[in-house]
Amino acid sequence: MLDLIFSPIIINGGGFVMDILRFNYSTLLKRSKSRSYQLQVKELTKVLMTFLKDNSLINMDPFKEDGSIKEDLVIRKSNLTDIGNELFKIYYPKWSNYIDRGGEYRKCKDIRKWFKGSTKN
Repeated sequence: MLDLIFSPIIINGGGFVMDILRFNYSTLLKRSKSRSYQLQVKELTKVLMTFLKDNSLINMDPFKEDGSIKEDLVIRKSNLTDIGNELFKIYYPKWSNYIDRGGEYRKCKDIRKWFKGSTKN
């Protein structure tokens, strides 16, 4: 489920830095026409985005005013804090694999445990 794509961003002074694509909601939804798969992606995304937002790990609002996920939601490295980026590099792939094997998407106990440990410094 994890997509890593680079895109250049122009920074002050005219230099370039690569901005890594961490999450693309519409791409995930298009991977399968199965309604159950799409529902799972929608629910997974809501749980993950709520976690990111509640813990101030994202610097954008992934939700529309009605609380639903923005259809064009794209999250890049620059949209996340350092801890948010670590979460995507380390735990999001593990969580996605767990879910792909039939695990419960609402169980993000390992992510919460890692988050608590990473914020103790």
